[in-house]
Amino acid sequence: MADTEAVTPQGQSAYVSRSRWLPARPETLVVCCSDGRWHGPIHEFVEHAVSERADLFAVPGGPAVFDPWNSSFDDARVFDAAMRLFAEHHDLQSVWLIQHEGCSYYRLKHPELDAEAIAERQIADLRRAAELSRNRYPKLAVRAFMATVTEGHARFTEVDTTIPAKSGFSISLSALP
Repeated sequence: MADTEAVTPQGQSAYVSRSRWLPARPETLVVCCSDGRWHGPIHEFVEHAVSERADLFAVPGGPAVFDPWNSSFDDARVFDAAMRLFAEHHDLQSVWLIQHEGCSYYRLKHPELDAEAIAERQIADLRRAAELSRNRYPKLAVRAFMATVTEGHARFTEVDTTIPAKSGFSISLSALP
């Protein structure tokens, strides 16, 4: 039996992680797309630049979920509830937002846009998500990144979120029923 396998008292096989469980809560929430092609690079980036342990909220379109006009009202409500939980019951100090090139969510949501226009939309959505996050949770530091592929490797470039977002509508989720 491998060192990651065990047998429960009831005789069932179980996987035992190599990583130790730690009771301290992470101080950072990373919001990113759920695209499995990006899991390895995103986890590597998070461990390198953010924290060895971060809360992770992965959903199609990633940070687009902050704004119901960029995602959907249902998705935005679910995220808003999760964000309240993270903010109230975890020791969050910061939120890191990650978009990536070639996102199927954006291609399906905006079929009229070419790759360059989609990238511009993603940057605008990152800025909008940062703005909404800062307005709702002013004590949290917010950083945003656009991930691209360069020579077969993921490159994470920070996006200036002090520039106002140019697209989307303004709405407060707390005003929704």
